[in-house]
Amino acid sequence: MNIPLFKKILWRITCATILCPALLHAQDQRKVFDSQGVEQLLYLQSHALLIGASDYTAGWPDLPGVEEDIDAVEKILKQHNFTITKVSNPDRKALDAALEQFIHDYGLDEGNRLLVYFAGHGYTVTKKYGEEMGYIVPVDAPSPHNDEKGFIGKAMPIERIELFAKRIDAKHALFIFDSCFSGAIFSLSRAIPASITDKTSKPVRQFITSGDADEEVPDISVFRQQFVSALSGEGDSNGDGYLTGSELGSFLTDTVINYSENTQHPQYGKIRNRHLNKGDFVFILPQKKTSVKKNVKEQI
Repeated sequence: MNIPLFKKILWRITCATILCPALLHAQDQRKVFDSQGVEQLLYLQSHALLIGASDYTAGWPDLPGVEEDIDAVEKILKQHNFTITKVSNPDRKALDAALEQFIHDYGLDEGNRLLVYFAGHGYTVTKKYGEEMGYIVPVDAPSPHNDEKGFIGKAMPIERIELFAKRIDAKHALFIFDSCFSGAIFSLSRAIPASITDKTSKPVRQFITSGDADEEVPDISVFRQQFVSALSGEGDSNGDGYLTGSELGSFLTDTVINYSENTQHPQYGKIRNRHLNKGDFVFILPQKKTSVKKNVKEQI
């Protein structure tokens, strides 16, 4: 056997064994510092609840693309070390129970971060006194055009989501809706923090929707595609290696409006609560691997 060749192969295998785990967990090893330069532990655990409503039973059109969307979101979130809970085609009772259980299991630990992602229909009702009220639509809700009282009895008002958000003790929670409705519970936001600061240590409840009231969600979701792109690194507007909830909202607004040809206008912001609107959700983006590969080649 060619001994020099064997040693070269063995060296390659050894390098791969050492470096691959480091690459896979690089985002866990990145450090975050506050404005005084003190290292901060961002999160103890990361948990995501993914809810897909595709097979509607009471008058709404089906959304067969939702299953693919949820699978894609699950894949990218696992790359960011989230544990995943999935719920498919919930009726109103199951939707409520899923949120209750998720918060009970993971939302009472302050060091956690929670992400809730709903893909399905949304709707906005204009009340008699003029205020708009947004709803997410479980599979058993009738069409409001045929049965408005039945719809209101089955659909989940966004105010209910607000109550869930306030019950969470976890430091950061991000609610993402691939649905279109009026986002009256949160303050629309456009400011993006220049860098990671001590704001990341403060609590926050953030919301992003894929469109505004009276807009429709297409079955082929541009919003989901751009969400995955953002978490893959494209949403890092200032190039610091982190993606905040505010950066994510800004990225989705710009790209979805563009790629939907101005038919969808995502909304994002923070809860209207002075105790829960100071922080910012943070994703640590994977570092580029090019420099590591170059070093391995040079050593060989």
